[in-house]
Order: sequence, then structure tokens, then C-alpha cells
Amino acid sequence: MLALALAAQTGQFRVTGNAAAGKGIFDGKGGCGACHSIGDRGASLGPDLGEIGIRRSAKSLRLSLTDPDAEIYPEYYTVVVITKRGETVQGLALNEDDLSIQIRDISGNPRSFLKDDLKSTRREQRSLMPSYSGRLSQAEIDDVVAYLRTLKGPPIAPVAKRTRQPNHAYSDVSFLNRIGRDAEERPDSLVNALEIPAGFSVAEIGSGTGYFTWRLAEKVGPTGKVFAVDVQQRMLDLTAETIKKHKLSNVQLILGSENDPHLPPASLDLVLIANAYHEFSEPEAMMTAVNRSLKPDGRLVVIEFAEGHPFGPKDKTERMTIEQIRAEIEPMGFEIDRVLESLPIQNSLIFTKRP
Repeated sequence: MLALALAAQTGQFRVTGNAAAGKGIFDGKGGCGACHSIGDRGASLGPDLGEIGIRRSAKSLRLSLTDPDAEIYPEYYTVVVITKRGETVQGLALNEDDLSIQIRDISGNPRSFLKDDLKSTRREQRSLMPSYSGRLSQAEIDDVVAYLRTLKGPPIAPVAKRTRQPNHAYSDVSFLNRIGRDAEERPDSLVNALEIPAGFSVAEIGSGTGYFTWRLAEKVGPTGKVFAVDVQQRMLDLTAETIKKHKLSNVQLILGSENDPHLPPASLDLVLIANAYHEFSEPEAMMTAVNRSLKPDGRLVVIEFAEGHPFGPKDKTERMTIEQIRAEIEPMGFEIDRVLESLPIQNSLIFTKRP
């Protein structure tokens, strides 16, 4: 099952399988442990799957099982080495220089070859993993997908109390409107990855200049609705200007407070908090209100800047790691569903309501 960790993270796909049965197939009939590890258990030929449940969607996991060559990262291309003695070895590249190449063969063994001893070396854009479409029934594949979606890594310890102070650097309009923001944040890629159907009811908390608001409004269409929330009237005015510019009529502006976004209860399919959660002065109260506003199957999306991307010498932008976001959000009635990996300078996490 080598390609399980490699498929793209697109598509909503309802999990219908039995996770317990899927674990049995994973460990037995599927033979997945021969290639993969989960934490410290298993083999090392394929990627570790300990967090695959939050790294990939159910749809992409199913695709990896049925068509492992559909989407694969270059580092997992199959390497074919043919020696001058006529031996053919297939595997994954571990290291390569001008004189030699090291691979891990299909049995999981490391092999090293001097290039002077080789007849040829090539990389093929295919996975070592076989398709399971003919080896498992559709129901069994559903069960394996359900099991893989339960693999979300070790529990995150909740923070006892938030120690950092709210940072309002992101309220700088010049920063919000900076040149190159689209290339840095890839907003269209984010909104597309969320696959928001037409007719959805969506809220954005911290709408700012309406940067994400208009994109969400276009996505839900005229039969959907977007609630744009901000605690600053001047920001709502800027959001209104952006909405007018894009000729949209399905957005309702809401002046929120520090502890309540004033959203209708149990009515929202998705709430987006982009680069704004760190500014909450009363996060527990706000997130309780957000939880209350979501439908039972609603989703919460939290985006914060990651470490390692300075915006200049006067940069004061708050950063949060994936672990920090989870440690604060999960104790407030949510559980992690996905971690999107398509944003180059931000951490993007999707949560669902805890049952």
C-alpha cells in the first residue's frame, strides 16, 4: 500500500465502511504491514501511516487503493536498476550521487550500487504498490478507508491556559492588501480544496477586507449565504466594498463582539477563521459560539501562518504550529478531521464538532 500517503487531498467523500473490519484487512488480507508502519509498528518501505487520517481525505485514500499510479510524488517513483551482470532491481531511491545510487528494494532491503557496475538506471512514474481493485471487494476497500481515516496520530495535550497575548498585526490594511498575497496564500486553492457545494451556509470570522468573503460567496452561489463577521466596523466597510465590487448579493455583514460572533444557531455548514484566531481575546467564548452555530455535520476551518516565512524587518505576524492550533481548538468541543498541505506558508486545519 505504498501510495496511500501520496494522493492529493481533494474531494469530499462520506466514509461508509467499518473501521474495525478495515483494521483486520489492513493487518491480514491486505498485507499492508509488509510495506507500511503505524508509529513504531510495521515496515519501512512505504510512508508511515500514523497520521494518514488527517493528512488525506477519504476520497484520495480510496483512489490510492484502486489506482495507486494516479497521483504520486516524484520521491516515490519506482527506480529500476539493471546491472551489467543482468540483474534487475526495483525499489525506491534512498540516495544518489555521481558515483553511486542507494535504493530500498521491494523486499525492504537497502541496496547500494556503483554506477560503473550498472547498465542503466531509470525512474518510472508508477507506484510499487499494486491496485487493490481486483484484490479487495468494494465493501472491503470502504472498510480499509474507514480504518485509515481513524489514524490521526497521538492525542494532542490541551494547553492549560493561553499564555501568549492577542496580536493584532494582521489588522493592518496595507498588509492585507499587499502585493503578492495571492501567490503567498493561494486563496483559490484553499477554497477549492474545501469543496463547498452551491447552496451552503458559510461564515467567515475576521472578514477583514473581504479577501476570502467574496470567494466564499461565489462558491456557495445565489442559493447559498455567507455571513461576514468582524469586530471592527471599518473592516466590515471594506468587506462591503469588496462585495459590491464583485457584484454579490448573498453576503450578510455582522458586527461581532470579542466573545460572540452573533451567528444563527445550528445553521452553518462551514465556518472559516483565516489568520484571525490568534487575535481572539476571549477564545473559549468565541469557539463555544462557533460550535453552537454549526450544524451537526458542520466543519470549522482554522488557518494560521506557519513558522519560517518572514514578511520583512518589521514583521509582527503571529505564527501558530499545527500542534498549537490543535491544543487550543480541540478541547473546545472539536476534533481534528484534516490537515491541508496545499498552502505554502500557512497551517490549515479542518475540524468537526465533537459528538
